[in-house]
Amino acid sequence: MTSVRFDRRGALVLAGAGLTTLLLAGCQKSVNRTVWPDITFSHRGSLPMAINGVEVTDASGNATVQPPAHDIRNALPLSPLATMDNWANQRIAPMGGYGTARVTITENRFVEVPLDTAQGVEGLFTNSQSERYEGALGVRVDIVGDPSGSGFAEARATASRTVPEDFSINQREQALYDMIAAIVANLDDRLVSEIRANLSRWVVQG
Repeated sequence: MTSVRFDRRGALVLAGAGLTTLLLAGCQKSVNRTVWPDITFSHRGSLPMAINGVEVTDASGNATVQPPAHDIRNALPLSPLATMDNWANQRIAPMGGYGTARVTITENRFVEVPLDTAQGVEGLFTNSQSERYEGALGVRVDIVGDPSGSGFAEARATASRTVPEDFSINQREQALYDMIAAIVANLDDRLVSEIRANLSRWVVQG
């Protein structure tokens, strides 16, 4: 089995108005940061396929983000790309064959959108929702290199979360982590369903 491994998480950068403010504040005092676990799929079982290997590629590129939204992919508590690498190698089980399952990440979009908050005296007594996080992942699975034919399955999943202005760094990262977990769980269900429907000739019936 072959795969292209992605880093578990990118370097933490200042991205987005809400995250920027809190990360800068965190530099001025000690913050007990949460270590977020990888999202894995072994507990969901594997899908046996008559192929000789799995490879993972990232073709998502740099999505265009229109202001006032901010790209926060490098400020996430874990890497969606590494998570989908886990998915490919834990959910697809090569059982021998002539083809390869090429898992391509076609979309990787995570943004922070600032929301209007109460101002003036009202703002002193209101804990407004200050940011909305939006995420989207798209994946395509192609069977390539099989002389008998080829095929593909694809799926996409999205989710969003809003956070109040008084949330800490860890609370914001918890919201992001939960959002990513919801996206990949939905994506897993859809991909497995699409593979069974569109790549059934390679699915080994047990």
